Amino acid sequence: MTTSVYAENSHIGGNRQITLYGMYPTSGDLKTTGDGSLAAFDLAVSDFNTYLKSIGSDIQIVPNVLEITSETDSAVEKVIKLGDSGATAVLTYLSDDQADAIKEYCISHGILLLATGVTSPIHADPHDNLIRFNPDDTLQGKVTSQFFSDKGFTRIVPIVRDDHHGGSLMNAVSQSLGEDVSIEKEIWYSPDTTDFTPVISQLDQKIGTLLKTLKPEKIAIYAVTSRELQDIMAGADTLQYMNLTKVSWIGCDSNALLPELTGLSKPAEYAYARNFTAIAFGSDIYAKQNPTYLTLVSRTAGKNPDGFALATYDSVWIVLKTLVMGGASDSHSTETAVLPIAEQHYGLSGLYQMNKNGDRITGTYDIMTLVKDQNGIRWEVASYAELWKGSTGSNSITMIPVLR
Repeated sequence: MTTSVYAENSHIGGNRQITLYGMYPTSGDLKTTGDGSLAAFDLAVSDFNTYLKSIGSDIQIVPNVLEITSETDSAVEKVIKLGDSGATAVLTYLSDDQADAIKEYCISHGILLLATGVTSPIHADPHDNLIRFNPDDTLQGKVTSQFFSDKGFTRIVPIVRDDHHGGSLMNAVSQSLGEDVSIEKEIWYSPDTTDFTPVISQLDQKIGTLLKTLKPEKIAIYAVTSRELQDIMAGADTLQYMNLTKVSWIGCDSNALLPELTGLSKPAEYAYARNFTAIAFGSDIYAKQNPTYLTLVSRTAGKNPDGFALATYDSVWIVLKTLVMGGASDSHSTETAVLPIAEQHYGLSGLYQMNKNGDRITGTYDIMTLVKDQNGIRWEVASYAELWKGSTGSNSITMIPVLR
């Protein structure tokens, strides 16, 4: 019997059981994507067990999943618990702050994190016991900058949540801007902000100043925010801030698919009127034709699973294929084995190409807009941006409109 890094393998009823460890947030700011990722994890394990049974294998995958909150303390507590249970590798969805909080423990205790959600380039480290199945913010920055140019925006006004993700994404966008686009000084706010009045007022004043010399269609507000975007838009929806109604609003991955911006809510109406567009890590362009995608939609109460959920589904298959082919005895061996398997995988999230840091460097980004019908406002993908690693080693972007 091969010893697996994921489990205390055992024979039960003639079958060899392999425990697969997972850790996903189901409350707080990360709840929407965390719930989708957990559903994807569960579906992938079920599908893989069905596959093993179909080929007459005596292996059965048994999930051991802990739910966490969106706080760093919760991630620390639960990863220690999994480590005490014998886990030397954990599939997970984490924020950058959570990954940073548990990094040293995972390195010192030989636990490999097989993650989605961690997007900051600060984690691009070949020695950090972290494999990322999504690209980091560098790629989202390139897509966002390309989108600004394609839409003819020449002046960008950012409002940014002052945390790991906000800072790294803002930096990535700034470094990728074309010569035809300039960016104003960022308006920062703390993650614990509850009264956004000063931030909204400052944003309105800045837009008002720019409108004196620029046409409205040349200006865009860039929101590097999270779920609090609904509070920002609700607060902005008064006659006091009319400048904000004259320009487009662009968002990032943290506010794409927000349920608070759908239906008949006040923030949803405001976002729709502002032509709000969000750019987020998404699915392969053919994923929605896959029956597995439709099953995942049904398991998430009809919500469109985001790119992180789809990459989670893929990551479970990548990891389990690695195990079934022979397993590994420690986190380093697992990382060495997983990376080449990943590069042979084409899944719901598309093609996987990995770099020396154990990070994915390809992917598809959804350009998402809000549309309105008799049932209210909902999210819809308007176009895709595919990023592939070219022969020169750098990524190229292909924009693909959605034909309806």
